[in-house]
Amino acid sequence: MDVCLGVFLAIAAWFDWKWRKLPNWLLFPVMLAGLAYQTAEGTWWTAAGGLASGFAITVVPVALRAMGMGDQKLLMAVGAWTSAADIYWLVVLSAFLCMCAVLCRPQRIRRLGRHLYLSAMGLAAHRRLWLPDMQQSALTVPFAVYVCGAFWLRQAAGIWL
Repeated sequence: MDVCLGVFLAIAAWFDWKWRKLPNWLLFPVMLAGLAYQTAEGTWWTAAGGLASGFAITVVPVALRAMGMGDQKLLMAVGAWTSAADIYWLVVLSAFLCMCAVLCRPQRIRRLGRHLYLSAMGLAAHRRLWLPDMQQSALTVPFAVYVCGAFWLRQAAGIWL
């Protein structure tokens, strides 16, 4: 199961890296297969909890356009195969890896500062938060790459499941 999930994450990371999109034709079948597998194993509640936690953890970032819905569906698909606790730690580790990569690029830090400034000025002047389009965002990163990296890092450390 872990190898299949790792291969799925590697394919998703490649799509995200190359096109910055995660196709639904890849995500939904994996999500349904995870639910079917967990149901066959008699642990459908684990799959349901993982799927729900993948959604719940990402609701605010998706609403603020800090994360795409493809990343949300990716975490829901992984949650369908694992559990809520695994999704939580996968998101924490992925976010840590992502922030480390972003902080290594000073031009992104300057862009992020400018976006935060514009957001604050827009909020003060118009009582409306300015949110950039994904193409203009300072933090446009292929998050699936970091999810895949976090998964394999946890596998290598022997702390997955």
